[in-house]
Amino acid sequence: MQPDFETLDLALEMASSRGATEAEAYLERELGLTIKVFDGNIERFSYAETRGIGLRVYVGARQGRAFTSDLDAYGVRQAVDAALAGARVSPEDPERNLPDSGLFPEGASGGGYLDGGLEIFDRSLSGIPAGDKIDFTLALESLAMAYDRRVRGVETATYSDSTTEVLLAGSTGFRAGYRSSICYGYLMAIAEEGGDSQTGFGFTAGRSFDELSAGSAAEEAASMAVDLLGARQVETTRVPVLIDNISAAELLAVMGAAVSGEAVVKGRSYLTGRLGEAIAAEGVTIVDDGVMKRGFGTAPFDGEGVASSSKTIVDAGVLESFLHNCYTAARTGAATTGNAGRQSFRSQVGVSPTNIVLRPGTADREELLSGMGRGFEVRELQGVHVGLNPVTGEVSVGAKGRWVEGGRTAHAVREVTIAGTMDEILQSVVGIGSDLRLTPLLGGIGAPSILFGDLAVSGG
Repeated sequence: MQPDFETLDLALEMASSRGATEAEAYLERELGLTIKVFDGNIERFSYAETRGIGLRVYVGARQGRAFTSDLDAYGVRQAVDAALAGARVSPEDPERNLPDSGLFPEGASGGGYLDGGLEIFDRSLSGIPAGDKIDFTLALESLAMAYDRRVRGVETATYSDSTTEVLLAGSTGFRAGYRSSICYGYLMAIAEEGGDSQTGFGFTAGRSFDELSAGSAAEEAASMAVDLLGARQVETTRVPVLIDNISAAELLAVMGAAVSGEAVVKGRSYLTGRLGEAIAAEGVTIVDDGVMKRGFGTAPFDGEGVASSSKTIVDAGVLESFLHNCYTAARTGAATTGNAGRQSFRSQVGVSPTNIVLRPGTADREELLSGMGRGFEVRELQGVHVGLNPVTGEVSVGAKGRWVEGGRTAHAVREVTIAGTMDEILQSVVGIGSDLRLTPLLGGIGAPSILFGDLAVSGG
């Protein structure tokens, strides 16, 4: 099956005939399914299909953009005219350009789908019967309830999947596309005992339905909820802190925002001006890997057509690179890193990470736990979106988990705040686990458990 570039070709032809010196058309089609169940019943079952094109046109050094979900000739013409009208009144900006063809991936002018062995599309996903997906979602709930008598309910159990087609064509010769698929299930279990109620989260994700495990996600959520029963406060102190791989991924997501070239250009990153500086412990190496096989942020090219690649952001603790699209690279005198991102065909081109991954260590979680002596094991961070600030680097987040004495769990902990700065936290890393886990819920983020040697923990 070959992609259909008819609409994109029409847009480019119209743009050229109406005075554009360069033009680019981006088409996106997505079909998604969401299922939610509650108390053994289907609460929501919805299909959603979106499609549309986004246009960037240039009249000399002036750029204009527009989008439309009306893909007939009239709708395309209206979008082209709107983009050109915008270009003619926008200020000149010679740093806004389409990428040079030398940055394109191999085969980018052939008009076909690119994959390159990335394995990001499984055509079988759309063929799985809806009944099987419903049964999977119901199983998330029922398996969690069966895990332990103290699990009294499931707040939410959700299944979601989508298949996406992206096509890109430009006057510089780019003409290619790719397809991707993703599916995941997640749930929030509720455990109760002696008047205490706690929640636990679990998820499972993959590129194909066969990769999902309702049992592992249900056990993860139920066991976490049960383990946190009887939680109490602790005194304010400084102790080693062990953060699980999902909480570590939330921390890493802040790093992804801080290394964005867009944030650097706008002066909205605590890392601005710090290339070549040690910002983390020596054991910390972070990569942005756009070609990771089956990665949730993987694609053969970015939102501008630049070939995806793997690049090191932090090498042995030293900040080595920011992430750039063509414009932010030109603004800072750097080279694009293939991180142009589009939230959808409606959005302008920004900067987005692909797969931000903290390189794992060799210790398993139990080794990290036993080696920490006395400290705090985090099972969930709370208020991350407001408490982890990529602009200032300040950190103040709530947490719940378990207190550790002599390398063994002593009791559950609630109402704890972890505070400091990103510098302080990353410099205090003393152990990195082997339990690397990728999550699509935060984008393409992957992290193992992390042991910090000395952090401020504020209790009651």
